[in-house]
Amino acid sequence: MAVAIKKMGFTNINIYNGGLRDWIDSGLPVESIDPLPAYNGTFISAAELREKIAETDAGGCVDKAGNPLLTIIDFRSSLIVSEKKGGDKYRIQTNCRTITTVLDDFIDNPTLINSVPKTGMVVTICETGNRDLYLMRYLSKFGYSNIKGLQFGMRAWLKADYPVEKIATTPLQ
Repeated sequence: MAVAIKKMGFTNINIYNGGLRDWIDSGLPVESIDPLPAYNGTFISAAELREKIAETDAGGCVDKAGNPLLTIIDFRSSLIVSEKKGGDKYRIQTNCRTITTVLDDFIDNPTLINSVPKTGMVVTICETGNRDLYLMRYLSKFGYSNIKGLQFGMRAWLKADYPVEKIATTPLQ
């Protein structure tokens, strides 16, 4: 974000390497208007997710009762920037439902929150895996406990050269 703001011509912007997680881990003070509940989020490796996708895709992505077995929430902001610029991007290839949005779209948006199934595994995906815990904590506030983050994010998936599909535009769902 700071890099994008600097490109807009602002010169009084500094970048804190390490992000908010590093700031908190360093014991520096933070304040929240609406604190999120404590949540011990778990992560899934790219290899584990690839296996899960193969398993769920083969079964039609739903169990015998019609409940989703896997849902992906791809909330990489780079996808939204790409859409606005008309560019192409990649997302994880699966026949299962992928919700493409940005983190801020979840705030005070019951329609989007309720669109996330409470059954099956839900995997959050950001660029590097650093923001997943925030979305997992936010959704836990609404009773979700079936959520995992993709460890090291989409970068890990691409680095492993796992299947992706090119998307010309990012459909916001």
